[in-house]
Amino acid sequence: MLYITVKYCCVKTGLIFLIGDEKLKKIISKRAPRALFYSHDTVGLGHLRRTLLLCEGLSEHIDNLSLLIVTGSAMAHAFRIPPGVDYVKLPCVTKLDNEVYKTRSLSVPFETTLDLRRELIYQTAVSYQPDFIFVDNVPLGMKGEMVKTLEYVRAKMPNTSVFLGLRDILDDSSHIVPLWRRTGVIEVLEKFYDRIFVYGLPAIFDPVKEYELPDSIRSKTRFCGYIPRRVDEGAAREARRQLCPGNEKLVMVTVGGGSDGVQLVDNYLQASVKVHKDFKVRSLVILGPEMDSGHTKRLMSLNAADSPIRIVEYCDDPLPFMKAADLVVSMGGYNTISEILALAKSAIVVPRVFPRQEQLIRTQRLDALGYLRMIHPDDLTPRRLADEMTDCLRAGRPEPVRKIEFSALEVLKREMNLLQGAIL
Repeated sequence: MLYITVKYCCVKTGLIFLIGDEKLKKIISKRAPRALFYSHDTVGLGHLRRTLLLCEGLSEHIDNLSLLIVTGSAMAHAFRIPPGVDYVKLPCVTKLDNEVYKTRSLSVPFETTLDLRRELIYQTAVSYQPDFIFVDNVPLGMKGEMVKTLEYVRAKMPNTSVFLGLRDILDDSSHIVPLWRRTGVIEVLEKFYDRIFVYGLPAIFDPVKEYELPDSIRSKTRFCGYIPRRVDEGAAREARRQLCPGNEKLVMVTVGGGSDGVQLVDNYLQASVKVHKDFKVRSLVILGPEMDSGHTKRLMSLNAADSPIRIVEYCDDPLPFMKAADLVVSMGGYNTISEILALAKSAIVVPRVFPRQEQLIRTQRLDALGYLRMIHPDDLTPRRLADEMTDCLRAGRPEPVRKIEFSALEVLKREMNLLQGAIL
């Protein structure tokens, strides 16, 4: 009798199959694909909202994808976390000015907080061993906190795909171009990133051209269109029924995180007095969780049972209310503008102009293309806002000159498959 000694075997229906070492390693190592998202989150809610939207969409596009977020958002606990997604919370920091930060909650120097955040990000990547890493908007991470992790991934995890996701506009080129040259961002993009995804359209803003990026970066860049939004139609109808029982016009006012939104809210409340003389109008005003507590308390005290204006501190899913609205009055953050575009809403936008110009640039360009109306904050008065609101409520939304594409998830999945199709 001949005996054969094998290192590994698989028993199935009573038969013995010999399996080679390499094939066995593939079987043993096969696991659900893993993605790690970095969202620095030093002001506002936009970065984490965008990240959660991408996670939710990718989890539906890719079977068994495991998604882990590393975030510095102070409001992470307040968001609805999609199935298959978890997060690691970084200590909070607050942005004071361009490239100037301070520790938000802990009684420690900023450098100590930065060291702690850097090590948490690094150890998370080492332990989690992701197949994909998505860095949101900041190539080096806040104050360079991602660089150690990127160096480790390139040295020890060569099969991991590293992506940078950029909102449509970062800031004015007069700030970004010298900053990226001074801090070595171009070299980092060339050395560590496999793809650069722009969540926007070059017809509106082309960062490769406007930020004077070299051909080596252009070849890695993919314009994705905007990130698609999905709204609960039933929730939108219910919102409309509750807020406008007499079929009044509905105006929704939103200021994002709210840290600098009180000027717009105060002007709106004064403007609405004039508008109410011409229209039957109901209003929903969302203040945002980062508004100063004194302003929040003062504004919330204006709520009254017989008032046509309802004021709330926070809403974790504003999309149904925006869908229900006849007019949106807002600031110019990426997520809010994307939602306005996706729902084809008539909108008046008052952009933030400090410390970055990105909201101003975005709003100016979309105003010129007919998607919305802009009021510069220096020109914001109750009378000006009331006049614009009256025009919008009478005329509705004009037909824009270009079509907006919401194809970001399709592009991401295609590129992920191209780089690591074997595991998806």
